[in-house]
Amino acid sequence: MSRRTTQVLESIHLMSTAQIIRAAVRITLLHPTHFHSISIFLFSPLPISLFISHFLIHHYPQIPSSALKTIDHSLGHQGVLPLLKLLSKTLVHIIICFPSTITFSLLGRAATVQAVSDGYHGINLDRRRLLMRSGLTWVKLLHTSFWEFVIVLGLIGALMASLATIPKILFAFGICSKASGFLSVLGFAGIAFCVVFAHVMVVGNLAKVVSVVESECYGFDSLVKAKRLMEGRRHTALVMALLSNVGFRLVECLFEFRMCRGMSMWEGPLLVSMYSLVLVFDTVINAVFYYACKPPDFSIF
Repeated sequence: MSRRTTQVLESIHLMSTAQIIRAAVRITLLHPTHFHSISIFLFSPLPISLFISHFLIHHYPQIPSSALKTIDHSLGHQGVLPLLKLLSKTLVHIIICFPSTITFSLLGRAATVQAVSDGYHGINLDRRRLLMRSGLTWVKLLHTSFWEFVIVLGLIGALMASLATIPKILFAFGICSKASGFLSVLGFAGIAFCVVFAHVMVVGNLAKVVSVVESECYGFDSLVKAKRLMEGRRHTALVMALLSNVGFRLVECLFEFRMCRGMSMWEGPLLVSMYSLVLVFDTVINAVFYYACKPPDFSIF
């Protein structure tokens, strides 16, 4: 590794949250053609799938209604209606977006992280090389995503089991009614679930970067390493994840608003492009954050 590259990586290690975001903006603007190509050819299928799911839910309300009945039955017919509607819509989004999430989205993440890594190490970006290397790392990202999915599924299962059983236990002992018990458990368990879920998401985002940059570390090992790298910087990761999710949600809300008011032909591709660019920028931020968390010893490179 050259002396200049070492100095650059050491300076990254000292970055604050605002500096990480500024560095991500600078990197994106330095290579706009490459990142825009990644957003169009690799990331765009995910927002297309997401917007299709929004379209189906809006025009065919019977689709989430069937999912709502399934969730209500699993909770023992004691769920809160707004919560059930939210869960049913989320389930529809997950089912429709799942194929593009595990294919094109992971390829886009791999290509973006590799582009950031090459830029920091002074390697000229080459589209063919990025595409080939993203294809080679796709299996590792899929392995990492599988373990992340298992952990999230366990969290959801624990929450659902708590909502289905604890209110009945409280009612059996005469402490409160089933409805009051459900709301109480939802309040306490829901807050704990959100906190743990947020930490799993930020660790998973960093673990995907680890899987691309470090060839021998992927799957559950990358999640463990990402958690260790984030020690002392979880607040930074949560703030960046919050900003990214705000960006995603703003584009989704804009799509829903235009869909209700009547959307022009050119607005759909524009919103897909906007969402894809947010995905690229979110991945660039996570890649920069990886180097900010990395200790000064960069011997692995």
